[in-house]
Amino acid sequence: MALSLAPKAKSERKADRSLVSDVDRQVETYITNRIAVRYPKDLIMGEEHGAPSPTTLKNQRLWAIDPIDGTNPFLNGLPTWGICIGAMEDNKPVAGGIFLPRLGELLLAVRGKGATRNGNPLAPLRPKEVDNQTVLLSPSSRKRFYKMNFSGKSMAYGSIAVHVAFTATGSGIGALVDRPYLWDILGPLAVLGEVGGGAFYPDGQPLDLSTLTAGQKEKSLLFFGLSENTEKLYSMIDIISRPKK
Repeated sequence: MALSLAPKAKSERKADRSLVSDVDRQVETYITNRIAVRYPKDLIMGEEHGAPSPTTLKNQRLWAIDPIDGTNPFLNGLPTWGICIGAMEDNKPVAGGIFLPRLGELLLAVRGKGATRNGNPLAPLRPKEVDNQTVLLSPSSRKRFYKMNFSGKSMAYGSIAVHVAFTATGSGIGALVDRPYLWDILGPLAVLGEVGGGAFYPDGQPLDLSTLTAGQKEKSLLFFGLSENTEKLYSMIDIISRPKK
């Protein structure tokens, strides 16, 4: 659907100045309706249509949808964007995935059953050393908000979900993610978890997903990857204070 609608996509700026297209909204509506029919008792959160009341989340499964993570690449004809769907229970991912249509990449996972890439099992992540060829996936805003002493190569593809997904495939030592929403990360985080990875704060503590279930933005940067790899990055990244609005 996203591919077929892409040539005529129309965009606008949201209140936070980020881009949204009419295709984002159409794809999210389609996915939301499909989930609602199949799982009518479940709660659904979407980037474009908002979040349920946090008081209603107790003992219920919550789905988080990002219809097009990487709207800027999508609108500019670049391939690094994806459709993300994840489900969580008791504040932990239980299933999820990401589909990158232009790259033909489909990553899926179910908790306890492993993860796949185009139907083939993904191997567990392994410890990596940092040298001048090691890849770190990081936001394009890194020059403004982070001082990086990383000796390897820092790459930005315009999508948080794509960065987390590529980390799950072992393409990089980790992903530095700048203050995501739940819908940005839940789908690919389910995949990452099945290969041994996770999301961590700069002090090494794991992310508590319950802090994001009301649709708010994470207040801190996060590191995604195998803990043995992400802990090597903490001392290499300094946060630059942002001006108060």
